Amino acid sequence: MRKKWLEETRFDPESIHIGFFLDISYYVKKFMDEKGISKRNLAEVSGVSYNTIHKLLSGEPVSMKTLARVLSALKIDPRIEIKDSSR
Repeated sequence: MRKKWLEETRFDPESIHIGFFLDISYYVKKFMDEKGISKRNLAEVSGVSYNTIHKLLSGEPVSMKTLARVLSALKIDPRIEIKDSSR
Protein backbone atom coordinates (compact mmCIF):
# COMPACT_ATOMS: atom_id res chain seq x y z
CA MET A 1 0.00 0.00 0.00
CA ARG A 2 2.74 2.47 0.98
CA LYS A 3 4.79 1.63 -2.11
CA LYS A 4 1.77 2.34 -4.33
CA TRP A 5 1.19 5.69 -2.60
CA LEU A 6 4.86 6.63 -3.00
CA GLU A 7 4.73 5.78 -6.69
CA GLU A 8 1.51 7.76 -7.19
CA THR A 9 2.85 10.87 -5.46
CA ARG A 10 6.38 10.69 -6.88
CA PHE A 11 5.85 13.51 -9.39
CA ASP A 12 3.37 15.52 -7.37
CA PRO A 13 4.74 19.09 -6.99
CA GLU A 14 3.97 19.20 -3.26
CA SER A 15 5.72 15.86 -2.69
CA ILE A 16 8.76 17.07 -4.62
CA HIS A 17 8.82 20.27 -2.54
CA ILE A 18 8.60 18.40 0.76
CA GLY A 19 11.14 15.79 -0.34
CA PHE A 20 13.62 18.45 -1.41
CA PHE A 21 13.66 20.09 2.01
CA LEU A 22 13.81 16.75 3.83
CA ASP A 23 16.86 15.85 1.72
CA ILE A 24 18.46 19.23 2.43
CA SER A 25 17.80 18.77 6.15
CA TYR A 26 19.45 15.34 6.12
CA TYR A 27 22.61 16.59 4.40
CA VAL A 28 22.95 19.75 6.49
CA LYS A 29 22.68 17.64 9.67
CA LYS A 30 25.22 15.17 8.27
CA PHE A 31 27.76 17.91 7.52
CA MET A 32 27.13 19.58 10.88
CA ASP A 33 27.87 16.29 12.65
CA GLU A 34 30.99 15.67 10.56
CA LYS A 35 32.30 19.17 11.27
CA GLY A 36 31.22 19.24 14.94
CA ILE A 37 29.06 22.34 14.46
CA SER A 38 26.07 22.96 16.73
CA LYS A 39 22.82 24.63 15.69
CA ARG A 40 23.71 27.70 17.73
CA ASN A 41 27.18 27.93 16.19
CA LEU A 42 25.77 27.49 12.67
CA ALA A 43 23.29 30.28 13.35
CA GLU A 44 26.13 32.59 14.41
CA VAL A 45 28.47 31.88 11.50
CA SER A 46 25.73 31.92 8.86
CA GLY A 47 23.95 35.02 10.13
CA VAL A 48 20.69 33.07 10.24
CA SER A 49 18.54 32.92 13.38
CA TYR A 50 18.61 29.84 15.60
CA ASN A 51 14.87 29.37 14.98
CA THR A 52 15.45 29.32 11.22
CA ILE A 53 18.24 26.75 11.61
CA HIS A 54 15.86 24.63 13.69
CA LYS A 55 13.19 25.02 11.00
CA LEU A 56 15.63 23.97 8.26
CA LEU A 57 16.81 20.94 10.24
CA SER A 58 13.18 19.91 10.75
CA GLY A 59 12.69 19.75 6.99
CA GLU A 60 10.59 22.88 6.80
CA PRO A 61 11.02 25.19 3.80
CA VAL A 62 13.36 28.17 4.05
CA SER A 63 14.26 30.71 1.39
CA MET A 64 16.98 29.94 -1.14
CA LYS A 65 18.95 32.92 0.22
CA THR A 66 18.84 31.43 3.74
CA LEU A 67 19.83 28.03 2.41
CA ALA A 68 22.75 29.61 0.54
CA ARG A 69 23.95 31.30 3.75
CA VAL A 70 23.84 28.02 5.67
CA LEU A 71 25.59 26.02 2.94
CA SER A 72 28.23 28.72 2.58
CA ALA A 73 28.88 28.73 6.34
CA LEU A 74 29.34 24.95 6.23
CA LYS A 75 31.53 25.24 3.12
CA ILE A 76 29.24 22.87 1.22
CA ASP A 77 29.28 22.80 -2.57
CA PRO A 78 25.53 22.75 -3.29
CA ARG A 79 25.39 20.72 -6.48
CA ILE A 80 22.04 19.23 -7.33
CA GLU A 81 21.55 16.30 -9.65
CA ILE A 82 18.31 16.38 -11.61
CA LYS A 83 17.44 13.22 -13.49
CA ASP A 84 14.97 12.45 -16.25
CA SER A 85 12.84 9.69 -14.78
CA SER A 86 11.81 8.37 -18.19
CA ARG A 87 15.31 7.07 -18.89
